[in-house]
Amino acid sequence: MAWTQREPSRSIDGVTPSHVRECLASLRDELYELALDLVRTPSVTGDEDAAQETLAARFRDWGLDVDLWTVEPSLKAHRAYCDDGLPVERQNLVARWGEPRETAALILNGHIDVVPPGERERWDTNPFDARIHQGRLHGRGSCDMKGGLAACCIAVRAAMKLGITPKRPILIQSVIGEETGGLGTLAAIERGYRADGAVIAEPTSLHMCPVQAGALSFKLHVPGKAAHGAMRRWGVSAVEKFWPVFSGLEAFEKKRHESFEHPFYEAGQLVAPLSVGKIQAGNWPSTVPEELVAEGRFGIFPGEDCEEARRAFEAVVKQVGDRDDWLEENPVRVEWFEGQFEPGETDAKAPLLEELSTCHEEVLGKAPVSHGVSYGSDLRLFTRYAEMPAVLYGPGDVALAHAANEWLPLDELVQAAEVLTLLIARKLDA
Repeated sequence: MAWTQREPSRSIDGVTPSHVRECLASLRDELYELALDLVRTPSVTGDEDAAQETLAARFRDWGLDVDLWTVEPSLKAHRAYCDDGLPVERQNLVARWGEPRETAALILNGHIDVVPPGERERWDTNPFDARIHQGRLHGRGSCDMKGGLAACCIAVRAAMKLGITPKRPILIQSVIGEETGGLGTLAAIERGYRADGAVIAEPTSLHMCPVQAGALSFKLHVPGKAAHGAMRRWGVSAVEKFWPVFSGLEAFEKKRHESFEHPFYEAGQLVAPLSVGKIQAGNWPSTVPEELVAEGRFGIFPGEDCEEARRAFEAVVKQVGDRDDWLEENPVRVEWFEGQFEPGETDAKAPLLEELSTCHEEVLGKAPVSHGVSYGSDLRLFTRYAEMPAVLYGPGDVALAHAANEWLPLDELVQAAEVLTLLIARKLDA
């Protein structure tokens, strides 16, 4: 989808795209420096405190009001809490520009946590030795999403330098635990932070993404019967019993997509993938495996009820088992664990989307591409639990997220900061 082109408007403060471009040109080195500093500060999920304290110090130097707090264990009782096995008591960060109000003009949201870099030999350089080379920012978290977070921060910095009056506050949220369920954004919502809308600077290649699918983590416990491998007919292989279950789930995925339609997704697009990513079976090479445990993710369509989806998934597993004598007597057990990401969606008519589209068009000279995404994000927390519109919009290609030799194009980093600066100016006109 795309929004229609319109003539550029002018803010009450007289801020135009040209003013923004000139201002960001003067702040470009600071933008690069901030992005480099963020990448150089390791902040793998669960170990974000050092990065949060560093960013909080910078916010204070800029004259922003800083709320750096330790998340309370009571958040575990929230229905949206995802138990990743990590301590909850970690530092979350919100910076405010402008006097406090019950509802801010805009939230700029980014997660400070990154996934582990994986095997060192797969990287050309140290994953946390951030560097700029041939127009790219390199390092773990450069794309997902410290570059986007840096763009959010410098956008506020630019708005301050342009002399814009913060008639209503602008909030920067540097949140923890996004990679394993959204702990930081949920904590900020429960702390009372609200705005007319939120831009989450995830890597979308500067596409506007107001809709996200959900994903439910599952385990399949497939029973077998142990026996010596030389006399395997005396046993029952849990591996062999798993394959028809897997095939049944593949067919289930295909059937679910046959009837799905949504204006933000292309026909035939794999919106809610069902995949198995981890399998463990057996304890000895010459023993028939008596149990197989498969872990995976079950994609949930936008607008789909998670509990109904779980029941449909479990029904398929049972139907497959009912066709097998062993599994009928020894059924596969389905366990739902850790990440239970609900889908999320912002109304296509929400003013935030029109405003962001206009700013993108004025800065880049063309309307943005707009579509939904098939992965989970913190967007759902804003739309479901803060009841406010949210959109994913940021620099970088999501295909590079979590990959070795992760990188971010610097031109998109600058463009994102320009668009967000102009958006701040327009929001403060309202």
